[in-house]
Amino acid sequence: MSSGSGTSATGFARVGPVHFQPLEMELRPASKYFSGRVLNAGCGSRDISSILKGFGAAEIINYDIESEIPGAIIGSLEDIPFDDNSFDSIFCNAVLEHVPNVHIVMGELGRVLKPGGHLVAGVPFLQPMHLNPTDFRRYTRDGLSELGVLHGLKTIDVLPVHSMAQTIGWIAWEWAQEKKSTILMGTIYGVVWLWTRMSYKTDMSITKNANTFQIIYSK
Repeated sequence: MSSGSGTSATGFARVGPVHFQPLEMELRPASKYFSGRVLNAGCGSRDISSILKGFGAAEIINYDIESEIPGAIIGSLEDIPFDDNSFDSIFCNAVLEHVPNVHIVMGELGRVLKPGGHLVAGVPFLQPMHLNPTDFRRYTRDGLSELGVLHGLKTIDVLPVHSMAQTIGWIAWEWAQEKKSTILMGTIYGVVWLWTRMSYKTDMSITKNANTFQIIYSK
């Protein structure tokens, strides 16, 4: 999700006219992998502790390079200030595309994860460029699995996130804005708003052309 996105009173996140399902719904397929002490790595400024605790987490540590969440720990993902094997689960959502050195970050996440623990990461595949403040990469299913192998992590599952409405709608909206065409933007806005509002649940049958992949690693 882009840095310009917001969350409405209904729980939908929005980028322009593009609706995205509430995060609780997005995370539900991976809910069983959250337990014990959980690190929300790259938490941003939205506190989702209640969602993670609803899935079974006992304690949430919010951590990011900057955050407005009360009590959040501030620091770089390239040098996480926790001992080895500190967390039962780690959540890292819409973060790995924005870090300059993904291998250092993955090494740190693997280091602080307990043996037998789970890392749940949401990473874009078919998404437009979105700066926060930079945007470095996209991953296929195989690319994500290989990223885990390189850091001693085993892939448990790779799940699709969102439907084709979000994929096509977001690309179309960003295209219209880049063209700076008020006619295109005006035409596309209403269509994309309605389509993504009506079709927002993840299509679990889209395993090769997902908007986002949610990968579950174990250590």
